[in-house]
Amino acid sequence: MKLSDLTPAHVKQATSIFVEHAWSGGATGRAAELVAAVDDAGTMEELAEVFELVRTGEGEGRRRFSLRLGNERYPWMKLVIQEFLVSGEFFISADTHDDIRIDPSMPDYAAWSDLRVHNRELKEVVEAHWERAGLPTHSDLRALCEGMARLESGEAKGAAGPRLLIVDDDEDVCCGEAAFLRARGYTVETAFDGKETLERMERDPLPDLVVLDFAMPEFDGEEVMRRLRADPRTAGVPLLLATASEIELPTIQRASGLLRKPYPREVLFEMIERLLGEASG
Repeated sequence: MKLSDLTPAHVKQATSIFVEHAWSGGATGRAAELVAAVDDAGTMEELAEVFELVRTGEGEGRRRFSLRLGNERYPWMKLVIQEFLVSGEFFISADTHDDIRIDPSMPDYAAWSDLRVHNRELKEVVEAHWERAGLPTHSDLRALCEGMARLESGEAKGAAGPRLLIVDDDEDVCCGEAAFLRARGYTVETAFDGKETLERMERDPLPDLVVLDFAMPEFDGEEVMRRLRADPRTAGVPLLLATASEIELPTIQRASGLLRKPYPREVLFEMIERLLGEASG
C-alpha cells in the first residue's frame, strides 16, 4: 500500500488487533501509553511521532516505522510498518525479534526457546487477523512480488543461472524475494529456519550463494554461519546476511556481505551480483 493511502484508521485497527491478541486483559505500562497515543492521533503526521522511524540505505533510504507494544510475556514485540523490496509500498508485520543473544549452554535457554515459540505463534495469529481485516500484510507483499516477477521473467534467457538459497523465517518475504530472483534467471531454493538451512547444506549441489536471515527459530543466523564456516565443505560458500537487528562485529566479519532490513530489491540484486562476481573472480 502506498504511504499516501495508509490512514490513521488502518493504523488504529492494526494496533487494536495486535493488543487484542497480545494482551488478554488489555495493554499495561508503556504499551498502554502507546496505545493511548495512537488512539489520540488524528493524522498520519501525529502517528509518525508515536512510532520509531529507522531509515536504511543511502540518502532517504527505506523507511521502517515500529511501535513496541510487547505482549504479556515479552515487552519487545513490535508492530512494524515498513517499505520492503518494492519502493514506495508499505506493509504491516509483527516483529518478534530482539537483540538478546541466548547461548544453548545458559540455564534459561529452554525457557527462552519456549518464549520464542510463543511469540512466533502470536505473530502468525495477529498477522492472519490483519489479513482478514484487509490490512496490507506480507502476504500482499508476496503477491505483489510474484506478479511483478511474472512481468519481468521474459528478460531472463539462456541457461539456468547460479544457484541461490534464500533463507528467511518470514515465508512471504522469502518467497517474494525468490520470485524476483528466478525472474532474473537464477536457480533459487528456499528455507524458512536455521535447521532447514543446515539440512539443505548437507546435500549437493551446494548453492553458489546463501542469503541468510539473522533472527530465526531453531538456529539463528549466527549459529548457522558458525557451523557452515567450521565445515571445510561449506566454508567457502558466500553468505549474505540480512537483518534488522544490531549485531556484533565478529558476526558481521563471518558474513560475505550485509543487508540491513528493510532493503529495496535493487540493492539485493546488486549485492548478489557483486558477491557472485567476487567468488568466481
